[in-house]
Amino acid sequence: MTKMRKKLYSTFGEKLILQVSPFVATSMLASSPTLAATFASSFGELTFTNFNRENAAFEAINDANASAESKSDDSRADFKNFSRTNAKPTPLDISNIAESLTSGEGSSYEASAETMPRFFANFDVSSNDTLSFDFTTILDLEASVDKPGVETANAAVDIAFYLLDTTGISIDNRFDFLNSTQLEPNQISQNNILEYFTLAANIDALGRIDFINNTKSKNIDINSDFSYSNVEEIGDLARSRAISTSLFKGSVESFFEQDRNVTLLAFKNTKSNVKVPESGTSLWSVIFAGLITLVTKIKHKFDKKPTPYKGAATETKPTCVG
Repeated sequence: MTKMRKKLYSTFGEKLILQVSPFVATSMLASSPTLAATFASSFGELTFTNFNRENAAFEAINDANASAESKSDDSRADFKNFSRTNAKPTPLDISNIAESLTSGEGSSYEASAETMPRFFANFDVSSNDTLSFDFTTILDLEASVDKPGVETANAAVDIAFYLLDTTGISIDNRFDFLNSTQLEPNQISQNNILEYFTLAANIDALGRIDFINNTKSKNIDINSDFSYSNVEEIGDLARSRAISTSLFKGSVESFFEQDRNVTLLAFKNTKSNVKVPESGTSLWSVIFAGLITLVTKIKHKFDKKPTPYKGAATETKPTCVG
């Protein structure tokens, strides 16, 4: 695990950058047309702009986990984690991008990668005043396999932010928010949550676990949103690829009748996994893969019409609102 932390008080520093886990590869592999290949990618972005104030305290931290294991001489497994957080004071601007990538080739391997960046900005707001800002969230997922039923690949993203009334909470206790990868119920009362927004998606190469969910408090305005998902068969080899993309833009505005201390707390998690089981289960895996391939080809030949988004094995049209 890699962990990095930086504290800035009173005003934002010019830039805060967190970068974790450079690309790591296990044993090199001679090319062979008989070997399998998998890929999974998870990307998330969260940006806050157009704050109506400049003065703030800021804290950011990033954790990352990753592993790769080749279980046979003909296999290779790779992973990459990346996360970067920028904070600029004039105009006040905060952004984080994070990505987890995994890939593999061969007859037996597994790899996983995960990033967990989080940060907060703390403001003092006077009585009869407002705190307002805009936000943008983006997620992009991809998972693909050469041999459905033998190989597995999946990717997921979770993005969330909360506007909290932290009046009376000490500076040290605010830092405790970042020790967890999500807002814990015992950290703060539900009555202290002024606004919230969450966005989550999960996808595997066959589209069997595929969803995009978002929730928000009633006072958050969504100006535009876009979501697209597709599961497709590539070429004549029954290679399966699934993709999922979502973008939300919105604004937050809160009015305070009394002096308040307010914290904008943000969490993000990107995760990707690829795997091919060991040879002990290869016979049943091959049989299952053959059945998956046969059904996929039949469906591809006769089912030409789009099907509903969730769990679909054919292309769905993108939707755009706003």
